[in-house]
Amino acid sequence: MSKKLQCYIDAIAPLIFADQLVDPKQPISGITNDSRQVTPNGIFMAIRGAKTDGQRFIPAAVNAGAAVIVCSDPQAFVPGVNCFAVRSDYIAYALLAECHFDHPADRMKMIGITGTNGKTTTAYLLHRMISAAGNGCGLISTVKYQYGKQEIAAARTTPEAYELQHLLALMANHNCRYTVMEVSSHGLEQRRTANTRFAVAIFSNLTGDHLDYHATMENYYRAKKRLFTELTAGTAVINIDDPYGRRLAGEVKKESPSVKVVTYGKSHDSDYRIEAINLSAAGSVFVLHQNEHGSVIRSALPGEHNIYNLVAAIAAADELGLDREPAVAAVAGDFRVPGRLEFYSAPSGAAVYIDYAHTDDALKRVIDALRPICSKRLIVVFGCGGDRDRTKRPRMGKAASAADRVIITSDNPRTEDPLAIIADIQPGISPGCNCRIEPDRQRALKLALQDADAGDIVLIAGKGHETYQEINGTLHPFSDAAVIREYFASCHS
Repeated sequence: MSKKLQCYIDAIAPLIFADQLVDPKQPISGITNDSRQVTPNGIFMAIRGAKTDGQRFIPAAVNAGAAVIVCSDPQAFVPGVNCFAVRSDYIAYALLAECHFDHPADRMKMIGITGTNGKTTTAYLLHRMISAAGNGCGLISTVKYQYGKQEIAAARTTPEAYELQHLLALMANHNCRYTVMEVSSHGLEQRRTANTRFAVAIFSNLTGDHLDYHATMENYYRAKKRLFTELTAGTAVINIDDPYGRRLAGEVKKESPSVKVVTYGKSHDSDYRIEAINLSAAGSVFVLHQNEHGSVIRSALPGEHNIYNLVAAIAAADELGLDREPAVAAVAGDFRVPGRLEFYSAPSGAAVYIDYAHTDDALKRVIDALRPICSKRLIVVFGCGGDRDRTKRPRMGKAASAADRVIITSDNPRTEDPLAIIADIQPGISPGCNCRIEPDRQRALKLALQDADAGDIVLIAGKGHETYQEINGTLHPFSDAAVIREYFASCHS
C-alpha cells in the first residue's frame, strides 16, 4: 500500500521553509531526482547539483505526472501541485528515500568504514568474519554490493540516497542482521545515509584525495568526521597512528561522549597495539596486544597496511560480540579482494599485482609492501584520473619513483587530454628514475609484462577491479586483469 504525502512531509518537516500544500492525503507512488523516471503521483526531488540544477526539470516532471515537487526555491513552485521548499535538497532526498523504504537500517546492525585508503579491504574482512559466524550480512563496497548470493557491481563507493535505501531494504528483507558499508566523504557531505545510525564506525586514515570536491584537507576531514560525531550510536574504531585519526579520537571523546572510542595502531597508547611485525611473500605475522594480553596473528595478506586493515576489522568484530578466534581464522588463509594486491604468476616467473592504489599514500604503501618480497626489479605502471584532484598527480609521480622502473600511462582520463595529465605527473618523478611514457594503457601493461623476468615484480596501479576506461564521457570496456590474462595466453600459444 502506498504511503500518503503526510508521511513524507513529516520526514522532511524540519527542513521545510515554504510550502504549497494541496492534498496531504495524496497517495504517493514513489520518489526520484530524475524527471525521466517520474511516475504518476510520484515525488520529484529537484536537486541543485554541482553541474545541473534539477529545478530546470520541474515542468517536465509535472508533465510526467508528479504530484509533489520538493526543491530549494519557492519561485519554482507550480500552481495546483503540492510543492515544498527545503533548506537542504540533498538531506531532504535522503530522508524521503528512507521514509519510502520504511527505515531499513533500523532492522540491522550497521557498520560504517571511512578513510582515504583501506576501506574496501577492511569491509571485505569484516564481512567475511560476520558471515563465517553464521550471520546474514550485507556488503556495500567500492567493488560490489552483496546480500545473500546476490551480487551487484558497484557504481560508486556509497550509493546515492535512493539506491542506498533500496539496497538496505533488500538486505533487511533477505535476513541480513548486519550490513558492512564503505562510507565515502562525498556520501557524508551529501548526507546520503539520512538517519542511519552505525553500531560501529571505523576510521582508517586520511591523505590527500578528492580535493577537487572538498577544496581543502580540513573540509575533507570534517566530512569524514560526521560519521563519528553525527551518525555513530555505538563504537568508533580509530587508527591513531594517522595524525587525523589521533585528532578524531580526541574530538569524538570531547564532542560525542556517548560514543565509545577504541583505538588501534603501533602507538603505545593504542587499545589494540600492533608490534613484532614480520612481513614476507607468504603474508604477515604480528603480535596484537589488547588489555595487557598479546596474541600472534597470521594473515596471508601482504604488507603492513593490510595489518592495519585486519586489526581494524578485528576490533570491530570484538565490539560486535563475535568470537575472536573463529573470526580471525575466517580470514587467515587464502583471502582475496578484487583489485587489491591481486596476484598473478607470469609465465616468465615474474609476479604481477593489480592494485586500486590511486593516491600517493596508497601507492607508497603498496610499493613498501612489495619491496621486501622483491628479489630483483620492481616495475610500476600507473596513471592518474582526469577531472579529479590534480594536486596529487606530482605526488603520485614521487611515490612511483621508489620503483626500479616506472611506466606512466592513462588511468581514466575522462574529459582531459591524457598527455596533459601525464605532464602533471612528471614533475614529481625523481631525477635518474628509469621512467617511460606510454599513454595507451594496454600497450603500457604489455611493455611491463614483456620486460619482467623471474624474480621481478610488476605492480599495475590505479584501476584495480574496474572493468572500464572512461574517455571523453564514454565508458570503454577495459580490465587490467583481462589484459594480463590475454598476454599470458599469448605466451603459451
